[in-house]
Amino acid sequence: MTNKHRSEPSAHKTNVTTGMVMYKGTSYPEKTFQDYLVTYASDGIRLSAGTLVLFFLNVFLLIPIFSAPYQSLYAYLLLPPLAIMNLWAIVLIIAPRRLQLNYVLFRGVFGLVCSVSFMVGIQKFAYGTGMTTAWYVIGSFVVYVFTLIQYVRFRLQKLKQSPRPNKIDKNFRMPTAVIAVITGGAYLMANISLAFVTEQTVVVILICVYNMLIFVVFHFVMDLHRYYWLRRVMNKPEVLGRMTSHRH
Repeated sequence: MTNKHRSEPSAHKTNVTTGMVMYKGTSYPEKTFQDYLVTYASDGIRLSAGTLVLFFLNVFLLIPIFSAPYQSLYAYLLLPPLAIMNLWAIVLIIAPRRLQLNYVLFRGVFGLVCSVSFMVGIQKFAYGTGMTTAWYVIGSFVVYVFTLIQYVRFRLQKLKQSPRPNKIDKNFRMPTAVIAVITGGAYLMANISLAFVTEQTVVVILICVYNMLIFVVFHFVMDLHRYYWLRRVMNKPEVLGRMTSHRH
C-alpha cells in the first residue's frame, strides 16, 4: 500500500531511440520513475514493520541461534542486528507518520540484514552435521553476492522499461503476503518433516527453505535504491514544497 507522494522532474530529456521522456539525470522513463519514487502509506507501516521484524525476522533467526547444538559464535553474529531491527521496528510502530521516508530505508536495511543473517543461519545448519571444510561457507557467500548483484541488475534494467499501468501498487504489497504464506508453510513443513525423516534430511529441508527466503527478501533491498533517490529528489526545494503540500 502506497501513499502517492510522487516526485516531479524539473526538466525532461527524450530518448531518441525509444521516444520516451526520461527523468532528468537518469536513464529511467519519467512516468516509471515517478511511480517508483513513492513513500508507503503511514497507516500500513505499523502492521508491515511488526510483521517483517517482530514476527518474521525474529522467528527465523531465533531458530538457528538457539537450535542444538548451541554455539555462542552464531549468537554474537545474529543477536546484535536482530536487536537493532527490533528497536527500529518499535520506533516505526510508535511514530509511523513522522517516519514515512525512514520506513523506506528500514525496508532496504531489513532486506540486507535478513538475507545475510539467513546465510549465517544456513552455515550453522550445514556445519552442525559435522562438515569441516571452509569451502562451503566461501562458496555459499560467493553465490549469495553473485545472485544479489544479478537480481539488482535485473530490477534496475526493468525500471528502464516503459511503464505498465496498475502494476506497481500490487508489487509493493506482494512481498508481505508472500512472506506470510512462506512463514506458515515453512513452519508446517518443519513439523511434518520431524515425524518422518532423519536429522540430516531436516537440515537439508531447512537449508532449502532459508535459501528460498533469501531470494524473497531480495525484493526489499531495492528500497535502498528508492530511498537514495527519494532523498536526492526531496533535497530539491521546489520538489520538497510540492510533496509537503500533498501530505495528509
